[in-house]
Amino acid sequence: MECFLTCDKMNGVIHQITVSFATKCGLEQLLSSEKKENKELNVVSSLGIKYPTLRDNHLHSGEIWLDGKRADDGAEGLWRIYDNLYDFGDFVNLHPGGKDWLRLTKGTDITEAFEVHHLSISPNRLLPKHFVRKAKKPRNSPFTFEENGFYKTLKKKIHEKLKTVPEKPANREWRISHALSHHLYTNTVNDLEISAVEPFLQYLPTEKNLFVRYVSWLYSPMVYAFLYIGHFVRTLIQSAINGEGFTWDILLPFSVPALMFFITRESALFCAIMFLWIIITSSIQFGLVGLNAAHHHPDIFHDGDASRKDITGSHFLVLTNFGDHALHHLFPTIDHGLLEYLYPVFLEICEQFGIEWKLSSQLELVKGQFRQLAKVTPNVIPPKPITRID
Repeated sequence: MECFLTCDKMNGVIHQITVSFATKCGLEQLLSSEKKENKELNVVSSLGIKYPTLRDNHLHSGEIWLDGKRADDGAEGLWRIYDNLYDFGDFVNLHPGGKDWLRLTKGTDITEAFEVHHLSISPNRLLPKHFVRKAKKPRNSPFTFEENGFYKTLKKKIHEKLKTVPEKPANREWRISHALSHHLYTNTVNDLEISAVEPFLQYLPTEKNLFVRYVSWLYSPMVYAFLYIGHFVRTLIQSAINGEGFTWDILLPFSVPALMFFITRESALFCAIMFLWIIITSSIQFGLVGLNAAHHHPDIFHDGDASRKDITGSHFLVLTNFGDHALHHLFPTIDHGLLEYLYPVFLEICEQFGIEWKLSSQLELVKGQFRQLAKVTPNVIPPKPITRID
């Protein structure tokens, strides 16, 4: 299967791409409870992706997602790219993108991350030096990244285009949940940003009761309101479980109410209430924008379907509403402010592969997000194949 599947329009493309909690609590015990929960959810990947181990763990943290991935990927404690296993142990501190990426992904299949995060072919030249052996198990992914396929053709063109555009000058959990999970496995069973809001918001088309399908339209703003607080609490719990010390950056957000208290001379209670108000309203805004930024709509692929629409044109709206989102998923390491310069090349390659590009209004996407929550029947019409037109 070519690394990208046409879902309905180009916007509906499937975007690709330590001692852990599982080790301490006993992976077998977690796997046992996981099997019971999987039967209840009844979610089956239409792409053939194995239901992710630990997907239904109630903490939904990035660390646990990685533990499940290590159990599924057949990387044998090394780093897997396609069907080859590599040992990057002596390269971790030399990695130009930072050592965290390799530390986080040890023991997993990094094929999608390797292809999407490296625009040039230079990293490929280093692989033979670190090759260990062939993997024993087949890959748990349908994405092949064919050499003359859509994505690699587009990537080569984008790499050349970036030489002509203006130059412009994360935390651990975000790197896992967003960059390694959501960006590479968007809207699939392996997308942590979908499973993290379950069971309250269920976007994958599967069996749902009427309460989840329709009452969620009313209570979803309450879920948005506690996204920030929930993430903070989850981070604290994960750090405690892993036995990691609390670093100063965890307390950085509280510098805001501290400054409010010392500068305004208001009471501590007043400053705490105002800070909570800021956090909740900001979290609601983030939820409204993030969950409606061309991710969820009945016409956009969600795992289970057999087979996105976007904000573009206004630089301000693009940056404040996660616009140009298809290009953002295709090339997540490129500065979001530069994506507008890449459209000529992007549209050229879309035409070359016979891919239709369509846009819709933000209002349509907001309405579509609620329709997707109510959706239980997968799309049965398969996508048209991507064919290079020479």
